[in-house]
Amino acid sequence: MDWFEVRQVNRDLWMIAEPGHVVSWLYLGSEFAALIDSGTGIAPIKPVVEALTNLPVKLINTHYHFDHIGGNAEFTERLAGEKAEALLLRHAPRDLLQRYIDGLLPLIAKADADRAADPDYMALTPELMLRPFPAGFDAKAWCPGGVAATGLLWEGDEIDLGDRKLRVIETPGHSPDGICLFDPAHGVLFVGDTLIEGPLYAHYDESSLADLALSVGKLARLETPVQAICSGHVARAIAEVSLIAETGQALQQVAQGAPYRMGRDIFGYGLRETRTGRVWVYHSDGKASSFPLHD
Repeated sequence: MDWFEVRQVNRDLWMIAEPGHVVSWLYLGSEFAALIDSGTGIAPIKPVVEALTNLPVKLINTHYHFDHIGGNAEFTERLAGEKAEALLLRHAPRDLLQRYIDGLLPLIAKADADRAADPDYMALTPELMLRPFPAGFDAKAWCPGGVAATGLLWEGDEIDLGDRKLRVIETPGHSPDGICLFDPAHGVLFVGDTLIEGPLYAHYDESSLADLALSVGKLARLETPVQAICSGHVARAIAEVSLIAETGQALQQVAQGAPYRMGRDIFGYGLRETRTGRVWVYHSDGKASSFPLHD
C-alpha cells in the first residue's frame, strides 16, 4: 500500500495526504507550482509531486512543526514565514518523535484489523485510514528539521505562480510562526494548522489562544470572499467557509471558561479538551500539558 493518498480536487489543486498524519497541497499556476508543506518525511514526497506536475516547485511551509517540514530538503526553493527562520533549523526532540511513533502503532494495528474485517471500511475517506509505515522506514534515523529556508515571507507578501498569486497572512497561535496563504482571485485559502475540523491543537508551550483568536478573526475579515478552506489535517481536509466563524466562536467560549474534559494528545501528554460543534479546542493549564516541540 502506498504511503500517500493523492487526490485531484480540481484542475489546479491536488491533495497529497499521509493518511491520519498530515495533508500537503499542490497548487498549480501557469509558471510555477506551490507545494504547501512537505509532510512528515516518513516517505519522500518529491516523487509524488513530480508525477503530478512538470512545473518548477516553490515549497511554502505554513509553520515549522515536524509533520509539515519533513520533506523540505527535497526541494531547492523553500519559503516560510519570517518567524520560522530560526525554528526551521531546529530538530524535533527524539523523545517527542518516539512518543509519536509509539502512539501511532496501536492505531495502525487497529486500522489494519478494520481493513481485514471490511475491505470497504471508510472507503469514501481513505485519507483518514492510517497505513503501515513504509518498508525501510527507520524510525530511529527519522529526524525532521534542520533545513534552512531559502526565502522568508512577511505579512502581505505575494507569491507569484503565473496566473495565480498567493498572499501571505501571518496567523500565529497554534505556533508562533504560523502563516496562511490566500488566493483572492479564486477564493482558495490554505490554513495549515490554524483551522482544523476536529482537534485544534493550542496546548503547546509555544501556543497562544489569544493570538490564535486574533488570527482567526483576521481570516474572518478578508476583503475577498473565501470559497474553499484547505487544511493541514483531517477530519475533512477541505472545509466549508463557516469553519472560520465556528472556530472563532469556539475560541471565544474557551477564553470565557467553557467546560472542558481532560484528554491526551498523540504524544501521550495531557490536555484540556473543549468541544464546540465540529471544533475541538485542545488547550493547556500552562503546566502539566505544556511541552516543547523543538530541541
